[in-house]
Amino acid sequence: MDGNLSKALWIGVSILLFIAVVTIGVSIFSNMREVSDAAANRIGSVSKSMAEEEFRPFDGKEVTGDKVLSAISSFSSNSGEIIILVATLGSNNGNEISLEPSGNGNISLSNFNKYVSDTTQTSLKIEDGCFILSGSDDLLSSKSKAAQEKARRDAENPNLISKYINPSGKFMSQLVYDQNMKIRGILFAQKK
Repeated sequence: MDGNLSKALWIGVSILLFIAVVTIGVSIFSNMREVSDAAANRIGSVSKSMAEEEFRPFDGKEVTGDKVLSAISSFSSNSGEIIILVATLGSNNGNEISLEPSGNGNISLSNFNKYVSDTTQTSLKIEDGCFILSGSDDLLSSKSKAAQEKARRDAENPNLISKYINPSGKFMSQLVYDQNMKIRGILFAQKK
């Protein structure tokens, strides 16, 4: 009888130890899940910040035409994702377009040359100081390499007044966002 009591005691202690180990494991797992979720959120935030960093030099800054041409070249691999819109004095009869996003409204894209990508949008919304490319899911469409090269050559040709980007000219720049506040492009407008 003493042997049965000893076995029962060992079984009881084993069950209690098993329950304790499982409880500790579950609590550690739930704590680690919270930590991993927080880490994933931080990594996502850092990743988004790094992706947007290449656009920061164009966020409300004055740049030279040389920087505009450089942006067209460097973003050419992002066709269908990024659009670069450029308004030169030649494309606007010598008038400059203001890129000061004050209030709410629209800015027409009719005087802007499109580089890297195309869009069917005819205007950008101005909301809370941001230029918003809104509409359907297909905001931008890809341009072929040949079309991109032709547009870039036209931008460098001083005989094409409406498309020529003077490398020493001054341009105001602003970022273009989609409805989810993801950067979708850059606006450039030449200054007098």
